[in-house]
Amino acid sequence: MQLTQIKQKQNIADFFLSSVFYLPQSMLSYALHVSSLSKENTLLKKENAKLKLEIDLTKEYVIENERLKRLLHFENQWDYPIFLTQIIGHNPGIYMTTVVVNNGEMDSISYGMPVFTTEGLVGKVSKVFPTHSMVQLLSDPNSRTSVISQRSRALGVVFSRENGKMQIQVSSYADLIPGDTLVTSGLGGIYPKGIPVGVVSELNKNNSEVLSYGTIKLLQHIESLEEVFIIRKNMDWIIWSEE
Repeated sequence: MQLTQIKQKQNIADFFLSSVFYLPQSMLSYALHVSSLSKENTLLKKENAKLKLEIDLTKEYVIENERLKRLLHFENQWDYPIFLTQIIGHNPGIYMTTVVVNNGEMDSISYGMPVFTTEGLVGKVSKVFPTHSMVQLLSDPNSRTSVISQRSRALGVVFSRENGKMQIQVSSYADLIPGDTLVTSGLGGIYPKGIPVGVVSELNKNNSEVLSYGTIKLLQHIESLEEVFIIRKNMDWIIWSEE
């Protein structure tokens, strides 16, 4: 009986003793486990960020590849060399009317050269310096661009209002309707014929007047410009001072 009691006491003592050691050990083990999970989670986050970056870069490469394919179409369409340049600045103010590109006289850029993207016409080189140039955008109220409808061949002139709204001036009897795509007409001696410009979104015909006016949407969004192409084409002639 006494031996049984001794064993019971020993078991109780062993239980308490093991509990005293088990609790810190379990807490330490749990802390190590949490630390291991945290490190693993950090590594997974880094790996995920790396994969995300690779996916984004791949998407950008695909977009760039498509852009270069479209550029080849332009190069084959005209017998003029095309120069890629980066935009490094633009005019202050609410509306963008001028941008600065990082190429100039040293790169054989000269006044009046057409500027475009694979989406559509942007404007023309307006001032040239040794290492950079200024580009007058279609959104400049002083800019005038002769265009023609791809559908009906109706002629018109695209310009910008002071509020940045792009307009077209056309004969009141011209066959022009909303949805018509406008391209450069080749008149004016600056732009080659056929560069996409915009789409007619609204037209207010006034048969009592010689001219009517409408609203157009440019194919190239001016505010999203990052790089542009310059066509190394010198002006053939000038009908008016601003095309």
